[in-house]
Order: sequence, then structure tokens, then C-alpha cells
Amino acid sequence: MTDKEETTEDIKPEVREEAKVAAAEEVKADAVAESEAQPEAEVAAAAEAKPEPKAKTEAKPEVKAKAAPKKKAKSKKKVVAKATVSVPAVKALSDKEVKLSPEVFAIEPRIGVLHEAARAELAARRGGNASTKKRGEVSGGGVKPWRQKGTGRARAGSSRMPHWTGGGVAFGPKPRDYSFKVNRKVRAKALKMALSARASEGSIKVIDGLPFEEPKTAAAAAVLESLNPNYPVLVLVDDGDANAAMSFRNLPKVTVCNSSELGVADIMSTRTVLLTKQVLEQLNSLGVKK
Repeated sequence: MTDKEETTEDIKPEVREEAKVAAAEEVKADAVAESEAQPEAEVAAAAEAKPEPKAKTEAKPEVKAKAAPKKKAKSKKKVVAKATVSVPAVKALSDKEVKLSPEVFAIEPRIGVLHEAARAELAARRGGNASTKKRGEVSGGGVKPWRQKGTGRARAGSSRMPHWTGGGVAFGPKPRDYSFKVNRKVRAKALKMALSARASEGSIKVIDGLPFEEPKTAAAAAVLESLNPNYPVLVLVDDGDANAAMSFRNLPKVTVCNSSELGVADIMSTRTVLLTKQVLEQLNSLGVKK
């Protein structure tokens, strides 16, 4: 083998390695170029495949508008104006301005006297109209039911006996008067004791007057509300206070009484006594000896 051939054989492997390296670099460059070109192609393809947006000016199909249901008109209630109530100007007098007679309003109460007088008044107010028929007043029964002897039954003289059906009532009630007598001085003493008992409790309220131009229950209620009494209330009126009496008599827990007909039971059944200055003068005159 010559020297030239030896040198050529030694160079050939190196060339081969350089050729392999160059070929590998070319493959890598082609792969990088392909990877960079692929996203651009995908974007272009997607842009071509994407449909064009419709123009906004396209006419939409006409939709018939549904008529909204009509709302029912609310019925307007007629507002009736309330009539104004004219409350009478009632001035409550203080204890300093009112003079209570000690002979009428400063007597020590006695339960026995008050009880007797009140019971007599309530008994006198009792109607006593109940009535029943006795055996002689019931119709029928004029003939003897059967003969006296021989029947084996009890003797019977009339079919209207109390123990028979349809018979009369034995010892039944008849119209009567339940009142009983109480001495005049005891009644007068009991009335003063009742007034003294209410005065000691501070339950007597004296007002200037009751100037009612017409009967009006609402005005009477407003008067009591301004005075703020303890119920039940007794309103004492005079003969000239007819409108006031008719105004107060319809109120619950309120009793109206004329001063001339005042009784012990009326005073003891209430917690507040409402009276005018004129009525007070009449009550103070009860202590004046005649």
C-alpha cells in the first residue's frame, strides 16, 4: 500500500462524521421551521373558516306586541267628614275654692246605718210584679174526678189540686210591695254618712257647671276624659241640666241622678261623685236645721 492510499483511508472517517453532523443540523432546522410555520397556517385556516358577522341592519321578524291587561280601577271610597264635637268648657274647682259643710261631709260613717238605708232603698225599687194562680183561680176542676168510696183509689175532690198536673200553685208569689220602713232621721243621717265617706276618700269632684247647648254623648265623654275620674261615676245634675243628663246617661259605668232624688245606694255604688257648684249648695243645705 502506498502513502497516498494510507492518508485517504485515515481521512474518510472524519469526513463521514462531519457529514453526519451537518445532516443532523439540517434536520433540526427543518423541524424548527415546520413548527414555526404550523401555528401561522392554523391561524390563517381558522380565519378563513370563521363566518362573517351578520350585518346589524338585517330586519328582524315583526313580533306582535301583546296588549297589557287593563288594571281594574280601584273604587274610591267617599270620605265622610266627621262632625266636630264642641266640648263645653268645664272648669274643675280646687278644694280651696269649694266649701264643704262639716255637718254634711264630716260625719263618721256607721256601717249598720248605711246598710239598713241602702237595703231599704233597693227593696223599694224592687218591682214585685210576679204572680201565680192558686187552685181556685185555675180554670176547670169543677167536677169531682171519681166517687169518694169504692174505687180503691185515693180520695180526690178536684183535678186542679197543686200536686196534680195542670193544678194551681201552692203559696205562689203575688204582686206585692217589698219596701219596709226606715225612720226619716236615720235615712237623712245615712245620706250624710255616705257623702262624708266619699269626701274623706277625695272622690267628690266639683265643677263650675255643665253648659251643654244640646245633648251630645261625645262631648260628655270628652268632659270625663279631661277630668280623669275613677269609674263608676255618679253625675249629679239639677233640674236645669236636662241636656247634660241626656248626654251622660248613655256612657258606660256612668249613672245620672237628680240631686233631689239622691239616695244612699247611689252614692255607695260609685267611686267618684261629679257635681256642679249649684248642686253642692243644695247638699250643703242638708245640714241646716229647719
